[in-house]
Parts: sequence; C-alpha cells; structure tokens
Amino acid sequence: MTSIYNDADYLSAYQQKQRIFYVFIGITLAYLAFAVSMVIYQTTLPYADKGQALPRVLVYVVSAIYAVIIFPYMAIKFSRCHRYYKMLTYVCEGLKMEELNYFYAFRKKSLQKDNIDVIGCVFETWSRKKQEWLEREAYFDVEKPLPEFESGDLVEYITQSNFIIQYRIVEKQALEFEEEDYETEENEEENEEEIEEAEEGEQV
Repeated sequence: MTSIYNDADYLSAYQQKQRIFYVFIGITLAYLAFAVSMVIYQTTLPYADKGQALPRVLVYVVSAIYAVIIFPYMAIKFSRCHRYYKMLTYVCEGLKMEELNYFYAFRKKSLQKDNIDVIGCVFETWSRKKQEWLEREAYFDVEKPLPEFESGDLVEYITQSNFIIQYRIVEKQALEFEEEDYETEENEEENEEEIEEAEEGEQV
C-alpha cells in the first residue's frame, strides 16, 4: 500500500510547532522585560518626576501591539500547526479502519476536518441490507499530492479518524457509474440553496 504520511512528516510538524512556540516565548519575554524596565525606570525617578506619563504610555502602546500580534499568531498559526501535529499523532497511534470500495469522484469544496483543509474522496459501496449503492466519503489532506484515482477504480484504503492514510488501487475502472444521477443530485442541492436564499431575501 501507498502510505500518505511518514516519520519525516511527523518530525517536521513537531519541529514547526516547537519553532512557533519558541517565537511566542521570545516575544513574550521581550515584552515582559520592557514592561519591567519601565516600572523600574518609573520607580527610580526623583519624586518630582514620578508623575511622568511617558513610561505608562509606552507600556500601553507596547501592550496593545503585543496583543495584536500574539493573539492571531497563537490562535491561527500555532493552533493549526498543533492540530496538524495532533492528527499525525493519531495516525501513528489511533485506531484504523480498512475498507474496499469503488471510487467515484473528488469533492473539491471548502471542507475542513478538525480545522485541517481536506478534499473529499467519494466512494460508492454496495449495501446488501438495503440493496442499493451508498455514498462513503473519506478525507484526503490537501497538502499531499492527490492519488491517481479514476471513477470506477476499486480501491483498498485505510482511514484513521476518516483521514485516508494508506491506499492501494486493486483494479482500474472496475465499475462504471451513471454520471447523470450524481449531476442531478448536485443540481437539486444547488436549486434548494437558491430557493432558500430567495426566501430569506423576501423575508428581509
């Protein structure tokens, strides 16, 4: 089977997370050092000059700049990197599920799984109980090259938390799908969304 992730990916994500954290520590220490130096400067002034507003103004300005930089930096950059690293940890240690289904198409929409950008891989599987084809969607990391799946390929794949982590094409174009059915479903969904938007506009 082709493995999506390897030890180098895990190590790279860990190192990137550590670098981001160390930058945060460095900026925070610099800010604290500046704030403490302003306090010391204020307390060492002669009594007549202790009312100077400049040290307080500088601390307020630097504090605002610190907040503007740190909150987006940690909430976006570090958070996303940490979640990616956490996902790779689960890939190594988490429970995995093996499946064998027919690939239908990639669903390239604005999809996210655990705040990680993904592409939906739509598979079709035959349900003996319901006697009909059922859709099965697994996720593929957008940072990795897409597998060379074609409609109708019989694919054996392993998922962890619905992320595809290994795959193997068992048979190329083993099944033919009727494109019209899928296109009709997509058109119906788009029409429903347009109707809902029009109704909301009328209510406003």
